[in-house]
Amino acid sequence: MRTLILAERPFRDLRSRALLLDLPRHLGGAVPLLLSTAAPTAPAGFETFSPEADPAAHGITRVVIAGAFHERPQLEQTLAIAGRALAAGAKLEVRAFTVERGAAMRDPPKGVELLAQAQPLELRDHHTANALMVWRSAAAFRIHPYPECATAPDDALLPLLPEGPILGLSILGGGQMRQAWTARLAELRALLAPMQGWAMLPLPMEHTASPMDDFAGTRDFLAAILPGTSLLLPELAQDVWRRRQFTPARMRALVARCGVVITNQDLPAAFAIAAGVPVIGLALGTDRRAITCLTQLANTLPAGSQLLHPPRA
Repeated sequence: MRTLILAERPFRDLRSRALLLDLPRHLGGAVPLLLSTAAPTAPAGFETFSPEADPAAHGITRVVIAGAFHERPQLEQTLAIAGRALAAGAKLEVRAFTVERGAAMRDPPKGVELLAQAQPLELRDHHTANALMVWRSAAAFRIHPYPECATAPDDALLPLLPEGPILGLSILGGGQMRQAWTARLAELRALLAPMQGWAMLPLPMEHTASPMDDFAGTRDFLAAILPGTSLLLPELAQDVWRRRQFTPARMRALVARCGVVITNQDLPAAFAIAAGVPVIGLALGTDRRAITCLTQLANTLPAGSQLLHPPRA
């Protein structure tokens, strides 16, 4: 049996790696999983498979749609590939499925009816469940919230941290985000005032080439809120170092070392909640990842956690 994994830009950023890396162990089988990608190589446990290739001609019997989708064309391409495989007799599974931004637009994507054939159909959050209901999908789903929290921590980077309290920060970059938090400087300065003198640890998960790179976003945020404060692990600014050294398991361990995590991202927030670390989620701009995470996991939030919305006009 050959299994084909369909994901949006697989392994490009830390969240994608967190959602996909455990699939070989979870799905089983003695042969590598085929990964639909134009990249020349794939991580251990996976084998590259061209998105243009015919699934029927390669003996694919199982298709797994997995991970987070942000762009509608990528989601529709994934559903089209899955449709060709199903037409040739393959079975469909959906794991850790999340739709956001353009992928979650109100109009249903082409091919959404295929999701009704998925067994299982596991969603990562209630926001995605709401999207399926808005699309009037007949699919019977279950929510398996933030399965990446099962990642075992790797302590390899902990010796690089100092003694004393640490604040974990992960703030998306980009003009919209900057505009959103700049409008709330007084509120945010008051929020971070009790952490004056703490060591500041960036927790980036975006790709370094992304216009929303959250290392750059975190650096700019901190410079405006607590001028003169430096960030730990400055190596994270280097693309190669970040890709090779900053794994989901290592982020999991770093988050657990923090006294508080402040973020508008979902992965650092979910890791913090799993580790019992208070998390302050920031609702900034139109991005709702922190909102979705903290509301999905509201019943298990550590004491001191909160979700900050902009004040009403």
